[in-house]
Amino acid sequence: MSAPEQPRPNLDPTSGASPRSGPAPGTDTIGSTPAGSLSPWWADRPRPVLMAVGLVAVPVLVTVIIGLVGSLFGDSSDNAQTVGRLIAVLVVAAGALMVVWRAQAWRRTGSAGRPTWRHLGLLVVPACVALAPVLTGLNVPAAGTLAVLVTGYAATGVFEELWHRGVVLDALRSVGLRRSAVIGGSLFAASHLANIVFGQSAAVSLAQAVGAFCFGIGFSVVRWRTNAIWLLAAIHAVGDLMFKITNLHGGVLWAFLIGSDTLMLLWGLWCLRGVNDDVAYVR
Repeated sequence: MSAPEQPRPNLDPTSGASPRSGPAPGTDTIGSTPAGSLSPWWADRPRPVLMAVGLVAVPVLVTVIIGLVGSLFGDSSDNAQTVGRLIAVLVVAAGALMVVWRAQAWRRTGSAGRPTWRHLGLLVVPACVALAPVLTGLNVPAAGTLAVLVTGYAATGVFEELWHRGVVLDALRSVGLRRSAVIGGSLFAASHLANIVFGQSAAVSLAQAVGAFCFGIGFSVVRWRTNAIWLLAAIHAVGDLMFKITNLHGGVLWAFLIGSDTLMLLWGLWCLRGVNDDVAYVR
């Protein structure tokens, strides 16, 4: 009697597995179907770019509505605009957390925590860029103002990283690492134009959008490489805060802003060296 037939190894190159390699590279963290998670409603859509545009448009619309309501029923003072900004960012940050929690998409969005982190050395440059303004000296405001700044920038870091580098990039994963970074950076830049409704000039908002494009590309690439959304959120928040509690003013401030965004773009491009464009194989 012949021996029972042994199962044959899967040699299909499109399957992402081999008899020696085990599970498809990256599927435990950011592959097309990460282990322990189902595809959320925004993922694997036939028109991923359109889905990404919609995902960015919703919080922008919420922000604009809050800004318009504040301008109609409040005053135009700096304090009122600051309160409006704080309310808006707290609302969208809470919304982002709720969406990811309801979808149980922590792994897909790179926010599953320390067990899924990798290549943390790639965060050294962004962290140094974020802390660079300290070289000009600290100029810490009063406790009340500092509390508002810390709260606002912490919420901004959580929202922009979890939503833009988490959910939006997840919706774009099928287009590849490089295209997702460029498209994600473009949408991130466009979202900053909403600052106009809070009284910021169109020229400053446009300049901010250009910087956000460079920053968005750099952080998108680093997100795919490190899978560490929460660390990126912390770096993002600290970087924004440093511009408010250090001695950066006038031309020096703009030099730091332009320089930091440019460095993040260049660092993102450097981190692309030798990296597979298929997100499922990014290491």
